[in-house]
Amino acid sequence: MLKYKYFAQPINNLGTNRTILYELLLRQWDERQQTWRIPATFEIAPTELIQLLDCAIQELNNHHVSINLTARQFANPDFQVAISHYVQTHLLPRELTVELVATPELSELQQLSVGYRAAGILLAFDDVGSDNLFQQIKMMLPYVDTVKFALQNMRPLGTPTTDAIVSTLKFWFDKAEDSKCYLPLKALNQRLMFNWLII
Repeated sequence: MLKYKYFAQPINNLGTNRTILYELLLRQWDERQQTWRIPATFEIAPTELIQLLDCAIQELNNHHVSINLTARQFANPDFQVAISHYVQTHLLPRELTVELVATPELSELQQLSVGYRAAGILLAFDDVGSDNLFQQIKMMLPYVDTVKFALQNMRPLGTPTTDAIVSTLKFWFDKAEDSKCYLPLKALNQRLMFNWLII
């Protein structure tokens, strides 16, 4: 049987350097190598996701967390029911963010976002500007609360930020502001990845 665990990565406010939430990253135990690795599949059952989420939250002093869902998980009503029930019984509204790595169909997002948001769950698109381009998601922005810009997808580690990257970041800053979304900036600093909330 596969063994999974969430590891917490801090997301800090750029101005205060205070951790405002943790992104929970799913990892799978590699028995042969005796180490935690990125899973071969992220398609775990709703009950297992909730158990892992509960264990991770118990270890944190800040219960503002985000988790990633695949498009298939997000579209599955069992996930919405399980996550909504957990949030309503264990967390405060707006303490959990569900990040969508791959965007669903617009009609799916319109329908499902109602239930998630009614439970006090925030929705986010991950890796805008690289994996999720504006033309693909512009009609979906009213149904999410956060768009995460992945700076590390735009430049190799250790290389300077170009004018083109600054222009792209400014574009997403304006779109996030127009849509009243948060815009966390995912950036690489030395060997560690940090997220900085910039608006």
